[in-house]
Amino acid sequence: MIYRLHIVRHAEGTHNPAHDTTILDPPLTERGIEQSQELSQNFQFKESVGLVLASPLRRTLQTAHIGFQQTLDQRYYAKGSGAGVQKGAQFVLEPDVQAHSSRPCDTGSDISILQSEYQDLPWDILELDPTFPNKEGLYASDSETLKQRGWRIQRRLEEKFKELATTARPDIVVVTHGGFIRFVTGDETLVIGPAKARSFMITFDQDSRLVIEHSLSG
Repeated sequence: MIYRLHIVRHAEGTHNPAHDTTILDPPLTERGIEQSQELSQNFQFKESVGLVLASPLRRTLQTAHIGFQQTLDQRYYAKGSGAGVQKGAQFVLEPDVQAHSSRPCDTGSDISILQSEYQDLPWDILELDPTFPNKEGLYASDSETLKQRGWRIQRRLEEKFKELATTARPDIVVVTHGGFIRFVTGDETLVIGPAKARSFMITFDQDSRLVIEHSLSG
């Protein structure tokens, strides 16, 4: 089977302009919010996506929530907001695609903080290991653990693609961080700009490793 996967890097966070890595779990800047709104307008496959997987850090959560408001199901938005669509895509926060380093800017917030900031979200979107947000165990920043995270998310993507294959929305979006993109795709050279999407036709090998057949954009 060949599947269509969309990889998105988060929009500009408050740590990006001055490269301030000491900010814990930074949110988007005003420019980052604008970039996410532009993503919402420009993304070409709005009606084909059945699942949006996003890192559970503030900037990736915000990018996904704003950037895919014309794709995600309306249950993920406040009533009367005009955002979300009927029978839209599922939204899941996936800690395996969080940022790669253990710096404060790449470390998530406690789940209770996210819940207080996003009270309209149904929190079954979180499937977090108890380790999160600590950068240890499953989410440590050493190279071998990062590779293991990449392999786990590739296996999960294959499972999810198979579930969606016969539906009207067979595509998947992954909203992640610049430093982790290569672990999702296996492409060491892939670079994606802030709030930009790259689309690929992919397959999986016999070990459930992701194989890029060709790029559709960028």
